[in-house]
Amino acid sequence: MADWKFHRRQGLCANCGGEFTVGETVFSLLQLEAEDLLRGDLCSGCFDRREIEHDLVWWRTQHAEAKGGLKLDFDAIFGLFQSLEKRAGDAALDLRFLLGLLMVRHRKLRLVGVRSRGKSEWLQLRKPRTQIVHEVQTRELEPEQRQKLTATLGELMDPTVEGGLGDLLKEPELP
Repeated sequence: MADWKFHRRQGLCANCGGEFTVGETVFSLLQLEAEDLLRGDLCSGCFDRREIEHDLVWWRTQHAEAKGGLKLDFDAIFGLFQSLEKRAGDAALDLRFLLGLLMVRHRKLRLVGVRSRGKSEWLQLRKPRTQIVHEVQTRELEPEQRQKLTATLGELMDPTVEGGLGDLLKEPELP
């Protein structure tokens, strides 16, 4: 698997290089091209002209000067949660489970049941005021794996941080 990298917001459109102004609408997106996960910030014009078949998730923000503190965009988190449903592998299942728990904790999803399938259990989660149920396989996360996933998610959602997703979705090596 390729080494997935993303970069902090530079104050420029990743496509045309135009400088963002304070208060301007900026579209941040994650795209999957071949085996590479790319994160970019686009101006409205470039966002409208992008190739949408590569999009995993996108979210709209307003450009602002750097302020302290990370504010979670739950629409973006839910989009990533949904896109991971189609991904195979333990790392994607672990991240999807963690995202589901995060959204339950913040009351963006509700636990409506637990279903057993063979040797595994599946959480049945539903957005408030909807009838669509999202099933998530429960995972046994070691504390260090949970911390790593949480830290990477924070870095991914924070436009002021530069980091990589390569280790996040790598399958762990067996001892």
